[in-house]
Amino acid sequence: MADIFVLTHAYDAFLLRTYLLQSLFSHWHQSGHKISIVRGVEDVEGDLAIQHVDCSVIPADYVRLAARFSRVINGIPQDIRKRAISRLLVRPGDGWEGPVIVKSDLNFSGIPETIQNFVATSRKAAPPHPPPPANEGYPIFPHQSAVPPAIWHDPDRVVERFVPEKDERGFWLWTWVFFGDRERCNRHCSLSPIVKADNAIHREPATVPIEMREARRRLGFDYGKFDFLVHGDRPILLDANRTPGGSATLTDEYARGAAELAKGIDVFLQRTHGA
Repeated sequence: MADIFVLTHAYDAFLLRTYLLQSLFSHWHQSGHKISIVRGVEDVEGDLAIQHVDCSVIPADYVRLAARFSRVINGIPQDIRKRAISRLLVRPGDGWEGPVIVKSDLNFSGIPETIQNFVATSRKAAPPHPPPPANEGYPIFPHQSAVPPAIWHDPDRVVERFVPEKDERGFWLWTWVFFGDRERCNRHCSLSPIVKADNAIHREPATVPIEMREARRRLGFDYGKFDFLVHGDRPILLDANRTPGGSATLTDEYARGAAELAKGIDVFLQRTHGA
């Protein structure tokens, strides 16, 4: 039996949103564990916490809150902005002559920060974040010289090499979801170069490349979802998310996999008790 504390931002509206983590709760309850949702920086401490503050950069107060616990799941990855994780960044005059893609520096286009600002304002509190930029999608340019000058000077956007994984069927994206020692990985195919769950025409199980496991260790992720592709024979991480959401198009798959993924908590409970 364990007391599991889920640390969330004061303005996350955690229970009103659909997170992958929530699909694990019923399985933990069945195992006799107690789950407490911590909203904001409260005066709590305990054995096991899951850092689930849904921000690209976890605020210092929440980092200090997590430090009160003897074991923290995802206590290491505090900054998941593109500039912190990407190895595809392009800079003017760096010699890259291929196509490029423009993305938000913030995870998930800054939507979590936008939601938190909205919730704070609705409660007549000061917004906790600067206003994220408008979501302008993922424009692709044939070469870096075609990128508008304003983008290069925009701290909220990054320019990356556009190196798609493509074959005769379409474009491919790999998604790897993991919790402790439990995981699932799939490849998704789309006719669009921007592959999403809702535009995939085919999905198949896949084996996680060793390079992605090394990236997980390097970034310190205990739980989360990595989006990546394989260009040539090189696996390339595109996105590292420590608060993955559910998917309206993959609800059944997520439910089937939740029982297995939930078992990943055992690794951390054993460590907590010195095993």
